[in-house]
Amino acid sequence: MVFRLEIKMNITEELKNRVKFIGTSPIKDDLFKQLLEHNFSTLTGKPENLSVLYNSKPDLIKEAHAILMTISAEFGRHDLTKEEVRSFLIDCNFSTGRAAVFSELYDRNKRDLQVALGKIGSHPPHIVDAEWKIDYIVKASNLDHSEGPIFRIALVTSKFDEDSGSKGIERVYFTCNGQELQDLVYKLKDAVRHCQRLTSE
Repeated sequence: MVFRLEIKMNITEELKNRVKFIGTSPIKDDLFKQLLEHNFSTLTGKPENLSVLYNSKPDLIKEAHAILMTISAEFGRHDLTKEEVRSFLIDCNFSTGRAAVFSELYDRNKRDLQVALGKIGSHPPHIVDAEWKIDYIVKASNLDHSEGPIFRIALVTSKFDEDSGSKGIERVYFTCNGQELQDLVYKLKDAVRHCQRLTSE
């Protein structure tokens, strides 16, 4: 069961070891619960002041918080159930009590967490695919000769729908001739090169 979850979530050995570190850390149970509550508040868009939880071990608290946020986002992204979360955490050396507290808070915040994750990168809609057809004008009453094929393009975009709480697909349609299509392709390649240059710097 746990092994199948790791494959489903694409969990790396490094991340699993970091989660195990939290499971065996000397953080007291009441502070652990506060950390979890802060974790879900932050992920669902209601951030609180983490510094009040630092106590005498600020580095440990910061690391625990980062790991909890990462794994919570992974759980929500892959739509894990409360039982799957509890089983995974117990396999990562969490006590039964801590695994129960985590899975309970996860289950309570799962819907808001998935809505928040769904909004990431969805404004404006992003292109996930493209569909196209070619039309060729053989004869027209107002043309003496053909200007070549007409390309009918549909850009398939993904956008988060807050009403349904899931991603929806929309298509943006346009037509162009061969020269206009070449211009579009050139501009897109130019944009990609520009982005690659920015990331390499």
